[in-house]
This record gives sequence, C-alpha cells and structure tokens, in this order.
Amino acid sequence: MTNDFGVDFATELTEYFTAGTDITAPPTDVYVTLYDDTGTELNGSLQNGRVGVTVGSGWTATNTAFENAAEIDFGECIGDITVQEFAIKDSDADDATALEYFRANITDAPQDFADGTRVFFAAGDLDVDILD
Repeated sequence: MTNDFGVDFATELTEYFTAGTDITAPPTDVYVTLYDDTGTELNGSLQNGRVGVTVGSGWTATNTAFENAAEIDFGECIGDITVQEFAIKDSDADDATALEYFRANITDAPQDFADGTRVFFAAGDLDVDILD
C-alpha cells in the first residue's frame, strides 16, 4: 500500500531539516477522516464526522508501520458515498486549519456505502507504513 505524508506534515519535516524549525508536538488524540474518489472529505456525509483516536494506545506499531488498534466507527452515512482514502489529522475542526499527517488508500478501494449503512473499519484495517 502506498502512503503519503500530508502536505502540512511533509512541510514541517522539510523545515526541520533545512531551517531547524521544530516539529509541532503531537496532540493527545488524532482524528481519522475519509475521502471519496475525487479527494473530497466526507465529514458531512458521516454521522460521526472525523473520529478521534488516542495517540499511543489507539495504534499498534510494527517497525515503521502502524495500524488502528480498535474499531473506528464513523456511524451511518448520509446518502450514498464512495470511500477511497483515509487521512490522519491533528484536529476534528471541519476546516482547513487541521494539519494532515498522512493520507492513504483504504484496503479494497474504492468502497461504496448506501445511505444509512454503518461505516466502520475493524482493528488493523487502516494502516500506514512510513517507508512505503
């Protein structure tokens, strides 16, 4: 699976190495969000919007990879949706101020969900590998 740093986090890493700028300290929780096949965030189409996951205990790490340690439940979808990617952000604010750490395709993307279907990902379904 190909994973990408979010533009904001990649910029922080670049500035860390080229300008000596500190990287923002991690929050207590990060927020998982979903995107459709056009790159549009689906918060408004999901009952629970962005879902908070505790930094540390909410993830299981192996070498340079990590995955969700428990189910992530977005609730029912409002209308029919197609899910292509997930992202991890530093805020649940539904605006452009949230820093995006990573974005990756979900397994078996795209996945279609009919109106009223519960959208969730079991433990281990959402994974990021820093080196891939």
